[in-house]
Amino acid sequence: MKKYLLLISALTIFIKGANAISVTGNASVVIQTAITATQTQPMNFGTVTPTTSAGTVVLSTAGAATSGTLGLYDTTAQGIFNITAADSTALTITFTNGTVTSGANSMTVNTFTTNPATYTTNSSGALTVDVGATLNVTASQPAGSYTGTYTMTVSY
Repeated sequence: MKKYLLLISALTIFIKGANAISVTGNASVVIQTAITATQTQPMNFGTVTPTTSAGTVVLSTAGAATSGTLGLYDTTAQGIFNITAADSTALTITFTNGTVTSGANSMTVNTFTTNPATYTTNSSGALTVDVGATLNVTASQPAGSYTGTYTMTVSY
């Protein structure tokens, strides 16, 4: 009788172990369209006449330059960027301060403004952004032809 009970116990353990199943899980992913951005017009603060006091040149998103203390003349232009991304999608745009230099002399470009102020691509995935900024001119800024860069970062 003990052998019978031992055999039944062993079969019960074997049968319980055979009660396994397999199940298939699902997975998915969406690959977004890569973002591209191209500058189609560089920012241009025009020609500035410095004074013995520091000042700023504010360039609007329409390309107009103003200053409360500095002389301004010549052609100015806002920066213009064409962006492509996923259709009808909100984007985030940020800027890193820039620098323009002439030899050992430099000025900071910061306080960026954009038009539009919020960023959503159209139904074709396109967005044009006009960029303005502030040029910081030191007192008695040395004469020269200054060039440089700033960084615009675009993300989903």
